[in-house]
Amino acid sequence: MEISLNNRVAGFLGLLLIFVFCAYANTLSAPFNFDDAIVIETEVVEVGSMFFDFYPPRYRHLFYLSLVFNYAQGELDPFGYHLVNISLHFFTSVVVFFIAFITITRGMFWQKREAFSIAVITTLLFALNPVQSETVNYISARAVGMSSFFYLLALLFFILGSFRELSALSRYSLYLLSLTVFIASLLSKETALIFPATALLYDICFMRNEAWTSIRNRLLFFYLPFLACGVLSIFKVLSMKMMIISWWQKIDFNYALKQAMVVGHSIRLLLIPIGLTFDYDFPDAFFPHPVIRAWPILLALGIILLTARFFRNALAIVSFGILWFLLVLSPTNSVLPRTDLLSERNLYLPSFSIFLLFSTTVYHFVLENHNRAIVKKIGVGCLVSFLLFQAVLLFERNLLYKDNILLWEDTLNKAPNKLRALHNLSHFYLLEKNYEKAFIALQALSKSKASPHYIAYAHSNLGTLYLKNGEYLKAEDEFKMGIKAKPSLPSNYLNLGTIFAFQGRYQKAKEAYEQAESLYKNYKWGYRAPPELFLNKARLLLKVGLYQEAESSATKYLSQVPAAGPAHFVLGQIYAAMGKYKGALQEYNQTGDDPKLKAQAYNNKALIFINQNLFHRALEELNKAITNYPNLLDAHYNLGSLLIQTKGDPAMARKHLEIALNLTTDQESQRRINLALNTLP
Repeated sequence: MEISLNNRVAGFLGLLLIFVFCAYANTLSAPFNFDDAIVIETEVVEVGSMFFDFYPPRYRHLFYLSLVFNYAQGELDPFGYHLVNISLHFFTSVVVFFIAFITITRGMFWQKREAFSIAVITTLLFALNPVQSETVNYISARAVGMSSFFYLLALLFFILGSFRELSALSRYSLYLLSLTVFIASLLSKETALIFPATALLYDICFMRNEAWTSIRNRLLFFYLPFLACGVLSIFKVLSMKMMIISWWQKIDFNYALKQAMVVGHSIRLLLIPIGLTFDYDFPDAFFPHPVIRAWPILLALGIILLTARFFRNALAIVSFGILWFLLVLSPTNSVLPRTDLLSERNLYLPSFSIFLLFSTTVYHFVLENHNRAIVKKIGVGCLVSFLLFQAVLLFERNLLYKDNILLWEDTLNKAPNKLRALHNLSHFYLLEKNYEKAFIALQALSKSKASPHYIAYAHSNLGTLYLKNGEYLKAEDEFKMGIKAKPSLPSNYLNLGTIFAFQGRYQKAKEAYEQAESLYKNYKWGYRAPPELFLNKARLLLKVGLYQEAESSATKYLSQVPAAGPAHFVLGQIYAAMGKYKGALQEYNQTGDDPKLKAQAYNNKALIFINQNLFHRALEELNKAITNYPNLLDAHYNLGSLLIQTKGDPAMARKHLEIALNLTTDQESQRRINLALNTLP
């Protein structure tokens, strides 16, 4: 029997692996979403190396370390990030299976065959529920996925360590593993602090019989070490202490009454996952009068009391199912106000108990042997249909994650008053160069009652669109309105500096660039200063003759984009202006493979050689310039002028000057070229 059961378990876990990867295979190539790229660029690319030092532990240390690992393997290719998330979901589902199986056999004394069936149903509901899609597909939600995996694994080790038949050494080893894995959960996401309370809940609900070790053992070797570690963490880890103090100061019981309604809605989403959206909006009309807001919690407590009165054998599973959900959800959905009343990823770990309760109930009332055969057949059919229905919904939900525009259009369609969704949609329209739709979305956002942050960004992006169309006055007005909406947002200053530089208003451009750089440096945006800021500033400073500052700015750009040809070209211009010809020649040699830029570098090298009276080398460089880019006006003009100066072939000089004349539309350049032509015989 045991061998048969082991084979069934192995077979199911093999099928589970196939189910999970088939369900999520269509998102392996999905792009980064929302703030994924920003998180990676700011926390991994810039400072990721610090996460290799395990002391002192940092905020969500293991989560960021996992991103560092992904970046080292594939940089910004989303495939590896998604593969890790999907793998985490599979392993978490495996842990769910074993906890459910042990709970039914040891905690409720059901047969192993029955426990296997309940564990299978629970695991499939957990693994294939569309609500879990956000946790798996949203890379930044890995913090939830990792923390949940370690959280449930810590619970599993605690459960295994509490078996009565274990030796003392095995028990202590498993309890130590539980503590270690709990710390890993905490270093993935801080909401894992609630774990000891949920372990105690499991203890009270299921460890009340002779299958478990004594309460004394659990107190001495599990709860006391956890308590000691908790106290040590609070008093020795400053960030932990400050976080708890901050949480305590934010407690809002009126917010908790609203959350009672949201929690009820969450349970409905888990059981009937229709109407899912990435960004939920709960209008005031969603919440009833404060007196009756708490009905979902009162209903839950009523169910527990009724169970205790009429169905004593079911009290444990019903109490655990409801109280686990409320306890695990409490750090994000209780008395601590958050910007988002509900996020699907925060239902990932709490959902386990709801699915376990649902599976146990369905099995008892429909599938258990005491039921009539016809009832069991209908029940199996309904259950299979329900699971297939969830799988279809999951597949469709995952399709949205393959395209950010589809995802945010879906979000805005379901939450039309959620202005953050409008902001994100406009951002992805811009990335996809769908400027017409982006303009409409940005116009709506700029005139809305959104936060100053979103309004300022809307004006910034509108100004960028006007710039693309050459409408500089309109662009300038948008950037200035963005600054007025939120003066501390740097992007509008950066864009305004670009306009001023183009218009020749160099002093104003310099002031705007410096203001943008200062804001990027002194404020934590989650956005690093774009490298273009330093390159544009270097070009500007070169024009106004501030060569040392220009050199510093170009060097900053190269520290972020090391092999950038344009930056080496600008640095070459700066060194040439400073008279550092050797350095200039070295920089011009590193301008890359772009034909036009390379030709401009050859042309500028020729000017250095002319200045040094090395005319033969200058001729070589100018011929290289024309070979690389035949339509480079300056190269033709300089070559013609050099041939005149060195008394070279006049016919060849005339040819290059005439080509230059045909390439220019500037009257001053035409006049200068004609003067040169008139000197020829």
